[in-house]
Amino acid sequence: MNPALLRRTQLLPGESLASVLERLTQLNYYPSARTLQQICRNCLEAPANQDELRLPQWVETFLQLADLTHIAPEELFAASDHRFAPFLTSPQQPPVEIPWTGLSSKAILTPNLARGRLRSPSAAQYCPRCLKSAAYHRLSWIPISSTTCLEHSCLLTSRCPQCHKPISIQEIVWQRCRNCLACLSSANTLSIEDDELGILSQHSIQSWLMDGHVTKSLDPPSQHPAVLYDFLEYLARCLLHRRKDWPSLPAPLDGLSTLMIPSSYWSQALTPDGLFRLLRAAFTGVTNWPNGLFRFLDAYCGVTPLNDVQRLRSFQRDWFQPAWKIPSLEFLQQGYVGYLIARNLPLPFSLVKRYQHVAWFSEQTGLWSEERTAETLSVSLERLRFVTSCGPMAKFRWPGSRADTTLFERDKVLTLNRKWRRGWSVYEASSWLGLEKKDVIELVKRDELILLENRNEDENHWVISRSSADAYFEKVVARLELYQGNRRDLACLGEASHESSNLGIDAVTLLQGVVDGFLRAYKRDPEIPSLGHTCFLKDMTYYLPDLCYARYGWISGYVFAREKGFFHRIVMDWVGAGLVKPQKAFGHHMYFVRQDLEELWAKSVSA
Repeated sequence: MNPALLRRTQLLPGESLASVLERLTQLNYYPSARTLQQICRNCLEAPANQDELRLPQWVETFLQLADLTHIAPEELFAASDHRFAPFLTSPQQPPVEIPWTGLSSKAILTPNLARGRLRSPSAAQYCPRCLKSAAYHRLSWIPISSTTCLEHSCLLTSRCPQCHKPISIQEIVWQRCRNCLACLSSANTLSIEDDELGILSQHSIQSWLMDGHVTKSLDPPSQHPAVLYDFLEYLARCLLHRRKDWPSLPAPLDGLSTLMIPSSYWSQALTPDGLFRLLRAAFTGVTNWPNGLFRFLDAYCGVTPLNDVQRLRSFQRDWFQPAWKIPSLEFLQQGYVGYLIARNLPLPFSLVKRYQHVAWFSEQTGLWSEERTAETLSVSLERLRFVTSCGPMAKFRWPGSRADTTLFERDKVLTLNRKWRRGWSVYEASSWLGLEKKDVIELVKRDELILLENRNEDENHWVISRSSADAYFEKVVARLELYQGNRRDLACLGEASHESSNLGIDAVTLLQGVVDGFLRAYKRDPEIPSLGHTCFLKDMTYYLPDLCYARYGWISGYVFAREKGFFHRIVMDWVGAGLVKPQKAFGHHMYFVRQDLEELWAKSVSA
């Protein structure tokens, strides 16, 4: 059976667990709080009997303490430092929990989470005016960043008003300094009634930590309190690193000591007054999002004369850190990107590459990825890449693009898309089809491409139906076979037409032969970006003219002579005697109607 306390008390409004334990110690005339702790430990089994009453880590300790004090376990838990655990634990980290009564569990505070953020019982802070009205320690005084009493609009104090030594929670409950016996409630207070920004910053910070409330009208919306608090601490550390420049920075940094050292324990090294000023300054970067951040960065980055390159390097070093790239902090990246755009600073390529496919990034920067650009223009990704380097899309690229990441300026792409709804110019059609302008003009003359305007105008002003160009492209590609052999055995359209040009065969004629099915053509890859990538076997390029003219029933004199087994000069003699007339002549290389040569050959054989 548990020993009963002779005298008990209830938790006072906003009282901390350490405070009520200290008051129970005094009420029962125990020499110290260790006696109360020993009473609890005697009734607990290992390992809970090693627990600390000020910050219990076991549900059994809370239950035992509730049985001893007649205070509900839920009230005791809410008065402990664990109250701050949900609002200090980042949403990216799983909380440390203990099983609670029933099937529930509760998040608890770990030493790492409390370090540098919560005050210890031996280095507490208090409001003298609150202490004068009621002698107990408040839970809201535990966070180091809670530097003010919002009820009395004054700064908290952390030292004895007479001997200036640090004050413990025990001394706050006693209202006396153990060293000099000075009355703690008699300490002078520093009013902040006229400091509107300071009161606003403390009201927000204490709301984050005490109940997780975020003021949507002031702070970034829909953000976890732990995220905002981490960001606020980061801004404060940045200001400490820039302490040498403080005289150049505007208010609210006025009056902040320039001798503070930005160490890992910076928050504990500052007095409530110094920390109040520092957090007030840092809070300007969090409130009125994102304009507050913009003003903060202007002050931070613009304290010395810097050109854009120097300013950007400083900005990247301090503000684009890997720690801030987790999903829950994406709103910070949005703020940073918005600042760069608003101040006409270049976007870091690493940032662009990371967020190129994210909707908010495209919306803010006006930059589109290749995939979105191709989708908007209704073209394949391969065809878009083909014309990006030198075609009509080159001038729509973002100037900061690199070989592995090409982005396009959204407004220019949308303007181009509206223009393309009307049609393509000859130049645009040639770029997207991968043909020369003369070939496009020839396709128009052959009625393969449709003109949307009078064809008698200057060719440079022709407007070609994009749908007809796309249809012709698909018509050619549908005839191509995927080549499975060595690519060196293939000749592209340009090479093949060059070899055949001396016999009157151009690229358009070759493509028409492919479409009509009497010329066999290939593609190197499953996706062909342009008609210029139409390929023929190199061994067959010499015979392509013969195949093209054969569809008209024509044959080369050389080929006919070889077929019949006689010398080619006999054909030339027939031409010289006027017995046959060539349909096409390219020097000594002539093409005849096959039937005419067959008849002459039959007559010469019979003679």
